[in-house]
Amino acid sequence: MALGLFQWIGVGLVIAIILIPLARWFWKRFDMPSKFAIEYFKQKQRDAEEEEMWAGIESQIEAEEKSKLEFEMKQREKQQAAGKTLDPEESAEVWNKLGIDVPIQPVKREEAPPVVLENTVLANPSKNTEEPDWELVDKMSKLAEPVEGIPDAPDLEQLSKEESE
Repeated sequence: MALGLFQWIGVGLVIAIILIPLARWFWKRFDMPSKFAIEYFKQKQRDAEEEEMWAGIESQIEAEEKSKLEFEMKQREKQQAAGKTLDPEESAEVWNKLGIDVPIQPVKREEAPPVVLENTVLANPSKNTEEPDWELVDKMSKLAEPVEGIPDAPDLEQLSKEESE
């Protein structure tokens, strides 16, 4: 029994209709990465994120160190500039460039004589002794007496003996 051309095409079509869904099912089921591969990709992603984070931290530290170094350099320049003084010739040239013929003389500072304070308490201790505050002494003496409405404090020694028994 010989099949004709159209019959062969029909048989091939039927086989294709059956095998295409079967192949698709196998593909979906078995063409997934293994657990180890999934874990490897996740670990690789975590490592990349951590590396990016550390790179950001390192760049921030670098920027802070750079700004600190620049600040220190500016401070040194300020200190060096503050320590320089002009000699009289240079000073005269600078004043001439500013349009002033006679340089202004700096104001001389006068130092005040030191102030000596006398401690009167040490000089005459007998004159400066204060009398006691009699109101305070009276209040302190009343603290030992019991006050109405306030219960007496428990005896701690007796309580500790009762607890130990």
